[in-house]
Amino acid sequence: MPDVNRYLEAARDAASKAGQFLLDNFGGAREVYFKDLEHKDPASSVDQGAERIILESLKRSFPDHSLISEERGPDIKDSDFTWFIDPLDGTVNYLHGYRNFAVSIGLVYRGDIVAAAVNNPICGELFSAAKGRGAHLNGARIRVSSTAVLAESLLSVSFPYPGKTAAFDRTLKNFASLSHASQALRRDGSTALSLCNVACGRIDGFLVGGSELWDYVAGILILDEAGGRITDFNGAGFRLNGGDSEIVASNGVIHDRLLASLDGGGAQ
Repeated sequence: MPDVNRYLEAARDAASKAGQFLLDNFGGAREVYFKDLEHKDPASSVDQGAERIILESLKRSFPDHSLISEERGPDIKDSDFTWFIDPLDGTVNYLHGYRNFAVSIGLVYRGDIVAAAVNNPICGELFSAAKGRGAHLNGARIRVSSTAVLAESLLSVSFPYPGKTAAFDRTLKNFASLSHASQALRRDGSTALSLCNVACGRIDGFLVGGSELWDYVAGILILDEAGGRITDFNGAGFRLNGGDSEIVASNGVIHDRLLASLDGGGAQ
């Protein structure tokens, strides 16, 4: 594995700069467009501006690396390195003035996530991780919670867009099930931040009903390095190249009980 220090610092730097751009434009005028006919999946000139900052920074430092970004799509090179970038995870929140959104940047090397940064600019929180070196929040080491009873747990759920009918209906059933099984359930609107909130012990588990790789590559590494567990709905280990978009993330302690509460879930 390469020395990831340089890559980690590049991810942190790009996430910090893009986060400042989001803050500077929060609540201001912006051009909004929709990526779907139902107007459920918006993007804006702010998404594009933050993305431009990140791409320019990474291309300047690593011109030979591949980049896959939510708004511009893939820029594939003959490289072992691929960056996954969500310049504004939580666009709907941002556009409505709801203060829960993030910048997410993760680096994959030969199929393994090796460096990650997630910036929560509203709270001044920069989560980061390097493979094998732990997870950090503003430089301080973080760990998952020790909650052992599902009924005492705080959980979060991420819904796919309604156009993904089967996944949406399945997530809706699981939302109802987990509402009864847990102490409380949240839907915060940012996959990256929810994974980080599991990583630092604020919530105990998170159900991803359907997301894209740029939404969760960075958060997966941060949670893994913080001692968490990530699987599909059947308890099989998360596979970056396996097409998993419905995943369960937790502190590990409640994981099997969380799986057993899902519609059609449970360890095999």
